[in-house]
Amino acid sequence: MSIVIPTKDHVETLDACVMSIAQKATYANYEIVLVENNSEAPETFAYYETLPECVAAASECKGIARVAYWPGEFNYSQIINFGAEHAKGDYLLLLNNDTEVISPDFIEEMMGYLQRPDAGVVGAKLYFSDYLVQHAGILVGVRGALAHANQDFSAKREGYLARAVRPGNFSAVTGACQMVRRDVFERVGGYNEEFAVGFNDADFCLRVWVAGYRTIFSPYAVLYHYEFTSRGREEANEEKLRRWKREQALFMQRWPEFFLDGDPWLGSYLSSKSEFGAL
Repeated sequence: MSIVIPTKDHVETLDACVMSIAQKATYANYEIVLVENNSEAPETFAYYETLPECVAAASECKGIARVAYWPGEFNYSQIINFGAEHAKGDYLLLLNNDTEVISPDFIEEMMGYLQRPDAGVVGAKLYFSDYLVQHAGILVGVRGALAHANQDFSAKREGYLARAVRPGNFSAVTGACQMVRRDVFERVGGYNEEFAVGFNDADFCLRVWVAGYRTIFSPYAVLYHYEFTSRGREEANEEKLRRWKREQALFMQRWPEFFLDGDPWLGSYLSSKSEFGAL
């Protein structure tokens, strides 16, 4: 099993992510592939030199870590596809560098669903640093784009039909922590590189769905996600906001049925203007 982590500088954040895997994960047969993208800080490259030994010591040699260097400008989809090419596992865990493991068996929980022939992608339950929900599945077409279902819920709040605390189907799950079988990833051609920053994870899930597989949210695979640590919010930068709007328009063009007819996992009697109505 390969854990693919795109990264640029922010060594302390990256180290917290990697060490949480090495020290907490109960699944042993994994590799970590860091996809380096134009880091500038000298301490970043010094960290890469010590990484294999640090991971081996922390995990009692359960896993290995190596670095693949992506030389191009930032394009998240290209970086993910590049990392997948350099990964050796039959399962790919796509993971942000600003995440930390909470549940030690998160890999087993996610991989378990992928033993089902109809399962294509599995997502985890992610929390902000204050332990409010950051991700518990994604709804498509809600509020004119995408929405994280039941975001900002407390850990025990169940939500509509207990969807925030039970496994279930969604149209998409976040690429911040997304596991997929390699055969499914390759069948749909990986991430769509036209989506350089946003909407790529949802577009991937929808293409997996068209190929005949389900996307599943598991509340039992739990991590922290310190969102926007590496790249910042889109609305904080005019250029980023313009790019986000371009990619939003492209996404709506590719998947008009979700905006015209609604997300099939959002009941037609529930509001498409609220992320709290997950069916």
